[in-house]
Amino acid sequence: MIVIKNLDYRYANAKTHSLNSISLTIPKGALFGLLGPNGAGKTTLISILVGLISVDSGFVSIDGHDLNKDPKKIKSLQGYIPQDYAFYPNLTAEENLQFFAGIQKISGEKKQQRIDYCLAFCQLEAFKKQKTASFSGGLKRRLNLAIGLLNDPDILYFDEPTVGIDPQSRAFILDKIKALNSSGKTIIYASHYMEEIEQLCDQIAILDFGKVLQQGKLSELSSPKSMGARIRLKENLTNEQKTGLSEEFEFEQVNSDLVFHQVVTLSQLKSLVERLERFKISPAKIQYGQRSLEQLFLDLTNRKLRD
Repeated sequence: MIVIKNLDYRYANAKTHSLNSISLTIPKGALFGLLGPNGAGKTTLISILVGLISVDSGFVSIDGHDLNKDPKKIKSLQGYIPQDYAFYPNLTAEENLQFFAGIQKISGEKKQQRIDYCLAFCQLEAFKKQKTASFSGGLKRRLNLAIGLLNDPDILYFDEPTVGIDPQSRAFILDKIKALNSSGKTIIYASHYMEEIEQLCDQIAILDFGKVLQQGKLSELSSPKSMGARIRLKENLTNEQKTGLSEEFEFEQVNSDLVFHQVVTLSQLKSLVERLERFKISPAKIQYGQRSLEQLFLDLTNRKLRD
């Protein structure tokens, strides 16, 4: 389990915090998504968890170990697959794996066993003697993954691992992540691609401007509680119209939309439309049904996912 409490971080000379009082609990064995636009704080959070940067303030516990007090033990439990290519282009795939296995003090028979396993798992055996400078984007992503698996970690962090690759390579990476999670590994997956988070993750946290806006099980965020009617207004309501609507329906205003969470049946929707007509409210758009993850994000941030 990963427990994060009131985590703050601000880069030197920055005017604002990259992380602002972040608190999260990630269960052991979860496939946990960190969703947010570029600059939301996802990479900074992962960089702290894997020990690349130090905590300004707050508390982090990973598998019962305090990050500040036992960083070496925590490092041995974790693997990191970054967005950038993290290997040497003048070396072959096999040479890169040998080098990084040595850095992690994997030696002897185990070293070759892990290299062979990682090459096979990422389907790189046919390319192991090639210089990685000649690799396609997809092969480079697969090598990044292979390096991250060398120490057979219990916890894996993925930071935008599908950026800049073809659909087939993307599907390959996502399938391998599912397989790793099915084998019992805890996965933390950071992305601004909503469809990948929905495809992979059972729990998520939505981040923006260094804050956790919402977290929970994906199934709960898409539960009947998030269903309802959404009315896009052409113009602001008068006080009389607001009063007339509220006499029969509870609603909240989100930007230029009225959201009616309790309108969950077609008969209720019909009654709502009749109420709108009675008070001469002509909506620009009416939506009915389950609120999507993207709509939830927009409601929380008023920002597009792909900033």
